[in-house]
Amino acid sequence: MLGATQSSCQRNTDCTVDIFVVDTTGHGGVQTPVAGATVKLYANITPPGQVQAIGTTDNSGHVHFDFKLPAIFDILATSGSMTGTGLVQLNVGGNASQTVLIK
Repeated sequence: MLGATQSSCQRNTDCTVDIFVVDTTGHGGVQTPVAGATVKLYANITPPGQVQAIGTTDNSGHVHFDFKLPAIFDILATSGSMTGTGLVQLNVGGNASQTVLIK
């Protein structure tokens, strides 16, 4: 009798993205982390698309998101009256990062 083995061909499609929000106001042009900034990831930003994720930066200006599939997102970061935008591409099974300068 032959034994049957089964192997999985499933591929890890999990994607992660780390967003860092910085500003240069009042620090001689040096980029400093912005704590408490709101970060939104959109399917597209012009015209504003559906929000896919919302997060708030920690004390180091960082926010982390996890997704199940790759995508390209527009980034909108806000803190008070300052805003900044960016773009990030998430690849299959990978980790992406982007720094957004707010002014």
